Amino acid sequence: MEQLRGRFGVEFVLRVLGVASSTYHGWVARQAAPSRREREDRAITAEIADIHIASGRTYGSPRVHQILRRRGVRVSRKRVGRLMRQAGL
Repeated sequence: MEQLRGRFGVEFVLRVLGVASSTYHGWVARQAAPSRREREDRAITAEIADIHIASGRTYGSPRVHQILRRRGVRVSRKRVGRLMRQAGL
């Protein structure tokens, strides 16, 4: 989008792509100021990746969840599993 912005208007590119302008502008706003939950997810994902790598990439969500709880991070096992899937771990 940024590459085409100079040559074409944003609205024109969005129309060609079939994307609503409100969707695009909402996405831009979320990138500039992510929600509290998104910031927490990023921080937890970084810890999950550290734990997973330290385990030799063998720990799944139950063990990673257990270690996070020991470290004092209050998070559900399902959230750990979701974040691991999203991170490709």
